[in-house]
Amino acid sequence: MLLQAEEVLPEAQSFLKIASAPLTLKGISQGPHGEEEVKGYVVIAKGSSYGGPMVIATGIDPHGVIVGTAIIEHKDTPSYIRVIKKYDFLKQFEDRKITDPLSIKQDINAISGATYSSRGIAEAISIGSHEVARNQLGLDVEDEEAAWVFGVREGSVMALVILMLVGIALKSDRIRWLTIAGSLVLIGFQYNTPISLSNLASLLMGYLPSIQQNLVWYIFLMVIPILTFLIGKNLYCFWLCPFGALQELLAKVFVGKEVICCSRGVEEKAALVRYALVYIALLGAVIYQSPGVAGYEPFATLFGMQGNITEWLVLVVVLFSSLLMRRFWCRFFCPGMIVNRIILRLRHHLIDFKRKLGAKSNQGCSAQNSVDQ
Repeated sequence: MLLQAEEVLPEAQSFLKIASAPLTLKGISQGPHGEEEVKGYVVIAKGSSYGGPMVIATGIDPHGVIVGTAIIEHKDTPSYIRVIKKYDFLKQFEDRKITDPLSIKQDINAISGATYSSRGIAEAISIGSHEVARNQLGLDVEDEEAAWVFGVREGSVMALVILMLVGIALKSDRIRWLTIAGSLVLIGFQYNTPISLSNLASLLMGYLPSIQQNLVWYIFLMVIPILTFLIGKNLYCFWLCPFGALQELLAKVFVGKEVICCSRGVEEKAALVRYALVYIALLGAVIYQSPGVAGYEPFATLFGMQGNITEWLVLVVVLFSSLLMRRFWCRFFCPGMIVNRIILRLRHHLIDFKRKLGAKSNQGCSAQNSVDQ
């Protein structure tokens, strides 16, 4: 913490803890005559982001102006944070008064491709700054109530879900192609919000973002699984997944039909790699207490346009393989297929259980009728 404190308030020579919730440090330096001079405050607060808590250090001068910010800890997918750093998102907060709302769209512009991370950072800085304003500087400031965020992103996702349901009801292949094309453009390239294993890890670890600020997260992680269970179809993977859509569209445009085929038995055995990857990824997320560690899917590189040489190479190999074998990534490596298979198996077992229970009940009634006769 000391290194981050020195980073956001470099004029201070030492720091003294003065509050715990949130953690607040007073920055001190020695004056020309040996007297103590307060150079400002460093507050470390948490915001709610896409993958879990976002911990931010904020440096504030004695006049209530933000002089520096730094990310202390995050649970988000690394590609989102790379986007944040690439566009110097944190610079927007410098020289702003701590009595300002410091919220997205009012004072701060979110970074496209990392909107939820942007909101988590803004929330942490706002919470910490306002606490220093009230408790250390005696300023009058009111925190904004969390408002429901419903914009083009949320509306687009809901429109695609409705279109999907219409396509399923009408059994329309044309509507399906329209839906997956929309998902590729909107969920993928435009808003970069496809579901990854890191989101599932976040859910399993109890890191639930604010529903007011993260409605799309709840649509994908709550609503779609429920609809999958009720309808009995793998909805997300075959209707809404932008990376699955890209693989299908590439194969349809450039190849037309599958070049390499394999039997279902061979595919099932090869897909065991998928289970191993999911186990290792989730184990890593638990060990490091960071859901972002679990996100090994290559689409983060594509839709975020951020990645190292290895990540780009893996992406190229996967897309080329999808030209030879339909939905190559989905069939052999995608964790989403495992999750949806579990949901559909639960549905099958429940239906089977209800059928057996009904059969036993009918047998009992028949036996009772025989005795009565």
